[in-house]
Amino acid sequence: MKKIFIAALVAVLTASAAFAQEARTDLEGRGQRGRAPGSDIPAVSAPTAVEARAAARAEDRAPKEWTVMVFINGKNDLEMAGLYNVNQMEKVGSSKKMNIVVEQGRIAGHTDLDGDWTGSRRMLIKKDKDEERITSPVLMETKTVDMGDYKRAVDFVKWSKENFPAKRYMLIVWNHGSGWMDPRSAQKGISFDDETGNYIRTPQIGQILKEAGKVDILAFDACLMQMAEVAYEVKDYAEVIVGAEETVPGLGFPYDMFLGAMAKKPDMSTEGTAAVVVEAFKMFYDAVKKGANLSAIRASKVAGLGGHMAGFASLAKEIGDLEALKAARNGVIRYDAVGAGSDPQMTVSFYGDVAQFAKLTADSLKEHPKAAELKTRAAALGEYIDKELVIHKGASGKNRVGRDLSESSGISVYIPPVETRITQERLEGIFEAPYADFAFDKATKWHDFATFVYGAK
Repeated sequence: MKKIFIAALVAVLTASAAFAQEARTDLEGRGQRGRAPGSDIPAVSAPTAVEARAAARAEDRAPKEWTVMVFINGKNDLEMAGLYNVNQMEKVGSSKKMNIVVEQGRIAGHTDLDGDWTGSRRMLIKKDKDEERITSPVLMETKTVDMGDYKRAVDFVKWSKENFPAKRYMLIVWNHGSGWMDPRSAQKGISFDDETGNYIRTPQIGQILKEAGKVDILAFDACLMQMAEVAYEVKDYAEVIVGAEETVPGLGFPYDMFLGAMAKKPDMSTEGTAAVVVEAFKMFYDAVKKGANLSAIRASKVAGLGGHMAGFASLAKEIGDLEALKAARNGVIRYDAVGAGSDPQMTVSFYGDVAQFAKLTADSLKEHPKAAELKTRAAALGEYIDKELVIHKGASGKNRVGRDLSESSGISVYIPPVETRITQERLEGIFEAPYADFAFDKATKWHDFATFVYGAK
């Protein structure tokens, strides 16, 4: 059944766009999401007032199957990537069954494209044939705005739902991402605003949807966001969560591909639509031969994930086999939370794959009266992630230290680093708030387990 499902996805996506050569050209010379992209982004120009008024016609505001809302905080070194992504969206544009609505922020100093306008613009994305300019109508323009304030995202979602109602909603949060970590010195976070120094904290991601209303799909076009800690904050406000365990390359999502597929089949199920986003991402990065991964998970299964993880962690502490935990800590695939400059071998990274860590622990256990029980729990955790939690996952290539990203199960978590000289106090000293404040830790006591794993020298 799964093979048939994936084949159907590929057929829809292949029909939506011819992308491979274009992708190779676009990605050349770019780094991961979080570094300044190249300078070959197409120029853009401001739409006229006539175009903006035309965009507000009644037919655009009639309820549709989907409204896709993309919150693009380009008030940082990703500005040109944001302009590029909007131009990708214009290859598809809004249709009779789908609205595509964007809020895009910019600041002075990164590029003079489009007259170097600053502040934010809200646009209804319209299809055009011009691959050199963004021509979608601007419906709202704000000169002074803090895109790192979660309330700005709340306002955008409420505005989008009011003006572009639909049966189903997808919200894409676009920007830098650093997983669940909210650092004291905010050098990066989710939706980081260079101008104000503000960013959206992990609990505030859930607050966005609590205040603005639920969405069917919440997607993160940002690095490292598919984590148990993040999922727990949003699980009650979305049906599906889409994100990457690993960093996301500079070009982010292939918007023309998955939006093209949605335009062709707007009546796809919500889970099927999320799977299309994931499969499009994999196909794109397969074509450009760039390491990347993405997964779609069921929000309704996140609490069950916490239950399995809590049971595993509690029993692992009771057994107390620090050598097994050390082997798992040292062997689990890690994600690039720190960066090549400070962590060339990814031994300082404190993000690792959940299922693989549990399996490696079980595989290394010494004899113990409860060893068989822990092995059963580890296997049950892995099966739950594979069969219940994850709808679809896709991985392309290897990470920067040569690990195959297909090792990833689809969800990551805080795991103490391999480098034992990085003490827990030193690492957690960069956190803005205690880990225990997260809903995930309140449900699982994972921090107590992480503290125990730090003892595995």
